[in-house]
Amino acid sequence: MQMPDITVYEPSSVKDVCNQLRALGESSRILAGGTDILVDLKANRIEGVNSLVSLRRVSGLKSIEKKDEGYHVGTLTTPNMALRHKGLGADFPGLFDAFLAMAATSLRNMATIGGNITSGVPCSDLAPVFVALNARVSLDNGDSRRQVSIEDFIRAPRDTLCAHDEVLTHIILPLLPSASGLSYQTFQLRSANAIAVASVASVVKLDDSLETINDARIVLGAVAPIPLVVEGTSGLLNGKKPTAALLSQAGVIARQEAQPVSDLRGSAEYRRELIAVLTRRSLLEAITRAGGRLNE
Repeated sequence: MQMPDITVYEPSSVKDVCNQLRALGESSRILAGGTDILVDLKANRIEGVNSLVSLRRVSGLKSIEKKDEGYHVGTLTTPNMALRHKGLGADFPGLFDAFLAMAATSLRNMATIGGNITSGVPCSDLAPVFVALNARVSLDNGDSRRQVSIEDFIRAPRDTLCAHDEVLTHIILPLLPSASGLSYQTFQLRSANAIAVASVASVVKLDDSLETINDARIVLGAVAPIPLVVEGTSGLLNGKKPTAALLSQAGVIARQEAQPVSDLRGSAEYRRELIAVLTRRSLLEAITRAGGRLNE
Protein backbone atom coordinates (compact mmCIF):
# COMPACT_ATOMS: atom_id res chain seq x y z
CA MET A 1 0.00 0.00 0.00
CA GLN A 2 1.27 3.45 -0.89
CA MET A 3 -0.13 6.87 -0.10
CA PRO A 4 -1.25 8.68 -3.28
CA ASP A 5 -0.02 12.19 -4.05
CA ILE A 6 -2.16 14.55 -1.99
CA THR A 7 -2.28 18.35 -1.76
CA VAL A 8 -3.22 19.65 1.70
CA TYR A 9 -4.93 23.03 2.11
CA GLU A 10 -5.12 24.79 5.49
CA PRO A 11 -7.79 27.54 5.53
CA SER A 12 -8.21 29.56 8.73
CA SER A 13 -12.02 29.75 8.97
CA VAL A 14 -15.01 27.49 8.47
CA LYS A 15 -16.20 29.68 5.61
CA ASP A 16 -12.85 29.36 3.84
CA VAL A 17 -12.90 25.58 4.38
CA CYS A 18 -16.32 25.34 2.74
CA ASN A 19 -15.31 27.59 -0.15
CA GLN A 20 -12.17 25.50 -0.72
CA LEU A 21 -14.21 22.29 -0.76
CA ARG A 22 -16.59 23.80 -3.34
CA ALA A 23 -13.68 24.94 -5.51
CA LEU A 24 -11.96 21.54 -5.41
CA GLY A 25 -15.14 19.51 -5.90
CA GLU A 26 -15.49 15.80 -5.25
CA SER A 27 -11.75 15.21 -5.48
CA SER A 28 -11.37 16.75 -2.01
CA ARG A 29 -12.09 15.63 1.55
CA ILE A 30 -11.86 17.20 5.00
CA LEU A 31 -8.83 16.36 7.12
CA ALA A 32 -9.41 16.39 10.89
CA GLY A 33 -7.24 14.02 12.96
CA GLY A 34 -6.38 11.87 9.94
CA THR A 35 -6.60 8.50 11.67
CA ASP A 36 -9.37 7.34 9.32
CA ILE A 37 -8.97 9.27 6.07
CA LEU A 38 -5.21 8.70 5.73
CA VAL A 39 -5.59 4.97 6.30
CA ASP A 40 -8.44 4.83 3.77
CA LEU A 41 -6.36 6.67 1.17
CA LYS A 42 -3.36 4.42 1.70
CA ALA A 43 -5.55 1.31 1.45
CA ASN A 44 -7.19 2.62 -1.74
CA ARG A 45 -10.64 2.50 -0.13
CA ILE A 46 -11.24 6.00 -1.52
CA GLU A 47 -10.66 6.72 -5.19
CA GLY A 48 -10.31 9.98 -7.05
CA VAL A 49 -9.24 12.07 -4.05
CA ASN A 50 -6.17 14.24 -4.54
CA SER A 51 -6.81 17.08 -2.07
CA LEU A 52 -7.39 17.36 1.67
CA VAL A 53 -8.74 20.48 3.35
CA SER A 54 -7.44 20.60 6.91
CA LEU A 55 -9.36 22.02 9.88
CA ARG A 56 -6.16 22.44 11.91
CA ARG A 57 -5.96 26.25 11.62
CA VAL A 58 -9.67 26.88 12.27
CA SER A 59 -10.12 28.29 15.76
CA GLY A 60 -12.84 27.19 18.16
CA LEU A 61 -13.05 23.57 17.04
CA LYS A 62 -10.99 22.18 19.95
CA SER A 63 -13.38 23.04 22.74
CA ILE A 64 -15.74 21.68 25.38
CA GLU A 65 -18.30 24.18 26.65
CA LYS A 66 -21.23 23.56 28.98
CA LYS A 67 -24.34 25.54 28.08
CA ASP A 68 -27.98 25.49 29.20
CA GLU A 69 -28.89 22.94 26.53
CA GLY A 70 -25.89 20.70 27.28
CA TYR A 71 -22.27 20.33 26.28
CA HIS A 72 -20.99 21.69 22.97
CA VAL A 73 -17.97 19.62 21.96
CA GLY A 74 -15.83 20.92 19.11
CA THR A 75 -15.23 18.55 16.24
CA LEU A 76 -11.41 18.62 16.65
CA THR A 77 -11.59 17.68 20.33
CA THR A 78 -9.70 14.44 20.85
CA PRO A 79 -10.84 11.64 23.17
CA ASN A 80 -7.90 12.30 25.49
CA MET A 81 -8.79 16.00 25.68
CA ALA A 82 -12.31 15.00 26.67
CA LEU A 83 -11.00 12.51 29.23
CA ARG A 84 -9.21 15.36 31.00
CA HIS A 85 -12.43 17.41 31.30
CA LYS A 86 -13.76 16.93 34.83
CA GLY A 87 -17.23 18.33 34.16
CA LEU A 88 -17.86 16.06 31.18
CA GLY A 89 -16.70 13.04 33.15
CA ALA A 90 -18.94 13.91 36.09
CA ASP A 91 -22.03 14.35 33.92
CA PHE A 92 -21.36 11.47 31.50
CA PRO A 93 -19.23 8.73 33.10
CA GLY A 94 -20.53 6.27 30.50
CA LEU A 95 -19.17 8.49 27.74
CA PHE A 96 -15.70 8.18 29.25
CA ASP A 97 -16.05 4.39 28.96
CA ALA A 98 -16.52 4.86 25.22
CA PHE A 99 -13.51 7.18 24.94
CA LEU A 100 -11.31 4.67 26.76
CA ALA A 101 -12.49 1.91 24.42
CA MET A 102 -11.10 3.82 21.44
CA ALA A 103 -7.77 2.21 20.53
CA ALA A 104 -4.59 3.14 22.41
CA THR A 105 -3.49 6.38 24.06
CA SER A 106 -1.43 7.49 21.06
CA LEU A 107 -4.40 7.26 18.72
CA ARG A 108 -6.70 8.94 21.25
CA ASN A 109 -4.31 11.88 21.10
CA MET A 110 -4.78 12.16 17.32
CA ALA A 111 -8.29 10.98 16.53
CA THR A 112 -11.06 13.56 16.74
CA ILE A 113 -14.57 13.15 18.08
CA GLY A 114 -16.09 14.78 15.01
CA GLY A 115 -14.05 12.59 12.70
CA ASN A 116 -15.21 9.46 14.48
CA ILE A 117 -18.83 10.44 13.84
CA THR A 118 -18.47 11.64 10.25
CA SER A 119 -16.60 8.48 9.26
CA GLY A 120 -19.89 6.62 9.69
CA VAL A 121 -18.24 3.26 10.36
CA PRO A 122 -20.52 0.63 11.98
CA CYS A 123 -17.93 -0.21 14.68
CA SER A 124 -17.67 3.36 16.03
CA ASP A 125 -17.46 3.45 19.83
CA LEU A 126 -18.88 6.96 20.13
CA ALA A 127 -21.84 6.80 17.76
CA PRO A 128 -24.00 4.38 19.83
CA VAL A 129 -23.46 6.48 22.98
CA PHE A 130 -24.31 9.72 21.20
CA VAL A 131 -27.44 8.18 19.69
CA ALA A 132 -28.48 6.88 23.11
CA LEU A 133 -28.07 10.41 24.48
CA ASN A 134 -30.17 11.92 21.64
CA ALA A 135 -27.16 14.05 20.74
CA ARG A 136 -27.14 16.44 17.79
CA VAL A 137 -24.51 17.72 15.40
CA SER A 138 -24.08 21.26 14.14
CA LEU A 139 -23.31 21.55 10.42
CA ASP A 140 -21.95 24.75 8.86
CA ASN A 141 -21.57 25.49 5.14
CA GLY A 142 -19.97 28.90 5.65
CA ASP A 143 -23.22 30.78 5.04
CA SER A 144 -25.73 28.97 7.27
CA ARG A 145 -25.88 26.41 10.03
CA ARG A 146 -28.23 23.55 10.82
CA GLN A 147 -28.58 20.98 13.56
CA VAL A 148 -29.61 17.35 13.05
CA SER A 149 -29.82 14.43 15.43
CA ILE A 150 -26.97 11.95 15.22
CA GLU A 151 -29.54 9.19 14.80
CA ASP A 152 -30.60 10.83 11.51
CA PHE A 153 -27.10 12.03 10.64
CA ILE A 154 -25.64 8.55 10.07
CA ARG A 155 -27.57 7.17 7.09
CA ALA A 156 -25.52 4.11 6.11
CA PRO A 157 -21.96 2.78 6.52
CA ARG A 158 -19.60 5.66 5.65
CA ASP A 159 -22.57 7.79 4.57
CA THR A 160 -23.85 10.78 6.55
CA LEU A 161 -26.04 13.84 6.04
CA CYS A 162 -22.97 16.09 5.93
CA ALA A 163 -22.86 17.67 2.49
CA HIS A 164 -19.56 17.87 0.66
CA ASP A 165 -19.23 21.61 1.37
CA GLU A 166 -20.33 21.38 5.02
CA VAL A 167 -18.27 21.09 8.20
CA LEU A 168 -19.44 19.32 11.31
CA THR A 169 -18.33 21.93 13.85
CA HIS A 170 -19.82 20.70 17.14
CA ILE A 171 -21.55 17.79 18.81
CA ILE A 172 -24.28 18.85 21.25
CA LEU A 173 -24.79 16.48 24.19
CA PRO A 174 -28.03 17.12 26.13
CA LEU A 175 -27.67 16.89 29.89
CA LEU A 176 -29.21 13.81 31.46
CA PRO A 177 -32.29 14.36 33.64
CA SER A 178 -32.04 13.58 37.34
CA ALA A 179 -32.19 9.89 38.30
CA SER A 180 -30.68 8.95 34.93
CA GLY A 181 -27.70 6.79 34.09
CA LEU A 182 -25.62 6.09 31.00
CA SER A 183 -23.55 2.98 30.33
CA TYR A 184 -21.44 1.78 27.42
CA GLN A 185 -20.35 -1.85 27.20
CA THR A 186 -18.20 -3.24 24.41
CA PHE A 187 -16.39 -6.44 23.53
CA GLN A 188 -13.08 -6.37 21.67
CA LEU A 189 -10.72 -9.15 20.72
CA ARG A 190 -7.85 -7.48 22.55
CA SER A 191 -7.43 -4.58 24.95
CA ALA A 192 -5.77 -2.01 22.65
CA ASN A 193 -6.07 -0.89 19.02
CA ALA A 194 -9.07 -3.19 18.71
CA ILE A 195 -12.33 -2.70 16.85
CA ALA A 196 -15.60 -3.41 18.62
CA VAL A 197 -17.05 -6.83 17.85
CA ALA A 198 -20.30 -5.76 19.51
CA SER A 199 -21.32 -2.91 21.79
CA VAL A 200 -24.34 -1.59 23.69
CA ALA A 201 -25.10 1.90 24.99
CA SER A 202 -27.98 2.37 27.44
CA VAL A 203 -29.63 5.40 29.01
CA VAL A 204 -32.08 4.65 31.82
CA LYS A 205 -34.35 7.19 33.57
CA LEU A 206 -35.89 6.10 36.88
CA ASP A 207 -38.91 7.55 38.64
CA ASP A 208 -38.59 9.73 41.73
CA SER A 209 -38.59 6.69 44.02
CA LEU A 210 -35.68 5.20 42.02
CA GLU A 211 -37.61 1.92 41.89
CA THR A 212 -39.27 2.00 38.46
CA ILE A 213 -37.88 2.53 34.96
CA ASN A 214 -39.61 5.55 33.46
CA ASP A 215 -37.72 5.40 30.18
CA ALA A 216 -34.94 3.34 28.66
CA ARG A 217 -33.06 3.83 25.40
CA ILE A 218 -30.79 1.04 24.18
CA VAL A 219 -28.53 1.37 21.13
CA LEU A 220 -26.50 -1.45 19.60
CA GLY A 221 -23.17 -0.93 17.85
CA ALA A 222 -21.15 -3.04 15.37
CA VAL A 223 -24.10 -5.41 14.80
CA ALA A 224 -26.01 -3.39 12.19
CA PRO A 225 -25.10 -1.05 9.31
CA ILE A 226 -25.69 1.97 11.60
CA PRO A 227 -26.24 2.37 15.37
CA LEU A 228 -29.42 0.42 16.03
CA VAL A 229 -32.05 1.70 18.48
CA VAL A 230 -33.82 -1.39 19.80
CA GLU A 231 -37.38 -0.24 20.32
CA GLY A 232 -38.62 -3.62 21.52
CA THR A 233 -36.19 -3.66 24.41
CA SER A 234 -37.21 -0.16 25.49
CA GLY A 235 -40.88 -1.09 25.30
CA LEU A 236 -40.28 -4.07 27.56
CA LEU A 237 -38.55 -2.04 30.28
CA ASN A 238 -40.58 1.15 30.50
CA GLY A 239 -42.86 1.29 33.52
CA LYS A 240 -41.39 -1.79 35.22
CA LYS A 241 -39.26 -2.38 38.30
CA PRO A 242 -35.77 -3.60 37.33
CA THR A 243 -35.08 -7.23 38.16
CA ALA A 244 -32.44 -9.68 37.02
CA ALA A 245 -35.09 -11.60 35.09
CA LEU A 246 -36.28 -8.43 33.35
CA LEU A 247 -32.76 -7.50 32.26
CA SER A 248 -32.19 -11.03 30.96
CA GLN A 249 -35.39 -10.77 28.94
CA ALA A 250 -34.21 -7.42 27.58
CA GLY A 251 -30.98 -9.08 26.48
CA VAL A 252 -32.95 -11.75 24.62
CA ILE A 253 -34.99 -9.12 22.76
CA ALA A 254 -31.88 -7.11 21.88
CA ARG A 255 -30.28 -10.30 20.61
CA GLN A 256 -33.25 -10.86 18.31
CA GLU A 257 -33.25 -7.27 17.02
CA ALA A 258 -29.51 -7.22 16.22
CA GLN A 259 -28.52 -7.43 12.54
CA PRO A 260 -24.94 -8.73 12.66
CA VAL A 261 -22.81 -10.15 9.87
CA SER A 262 -20.02 -12.69 10.06
CA ASP A 263 -16.43 -11.58 9.48
CA LEU A 264 -12.91 -12.24 10.74
CA ARG A 265 -13.75 -10.84 14.18
CA GLY A 266 -16.69 -13.12 14.83
CA SER A 267 -19.70 -14.89 13.41
CA ALA A 268 -23.17 -13.36 13.35
CA GLU A 269 -24.39 -15.84 15.96
CA TYR A 270 -21.44 -15.05 18.23
CA ARG A 271 -22.25 -11.36 17.98
CA ARG A 272 -25.89 -12.02 18.87
CA GLU A 273 -24.83 -13.84 22.03
CA LEU A 274 -22.52 -10.96 22.92
CA ILE A 275 -25.37 -8.49 22.50
CA ALA A 276 -27.53 -10.41 25.00
CA VAL A 277 -24.73 -10.29 27.60
CA LEU A 278 -23.69 -6.69 26.94
CA THR A 279 -27.30 -5.47 27.08
CA ARG A 280 -27.77 -6.93 30.55
CA ARG A 281 -24.50 -5.45 31.75
CA SER A 282 -25.20 -2.05 30.22
CA LEU A 283 -28.69 -1.81 31.70
CA LEU A 284 -27.51 -2.86 35.14
CA GLU A 285 -24.75 -0.26 35.15
CA ALA A 286 -27.08 2.46 33.84
CA ILE A 287 -29.62 1.66 36.57
CA THR A 288 -26.89 1.75 39.22
CA ARG A 289 -25.57 5.07 37.95
CA ALA A 290 -29.12 6.44 38.05
CA GLY A 291 -29.24 5.62 41.75
CA GLY A 292 -31.36 2.48 41.50
CA ARG A 293 -30.85 -1.20 42.15
CA LEU A 294 -32.35 -4.51 41.12
CA ASN A 295 -35.44 -5.74 42.91
CA GLU A 296 -35.66 -9.30 44.19
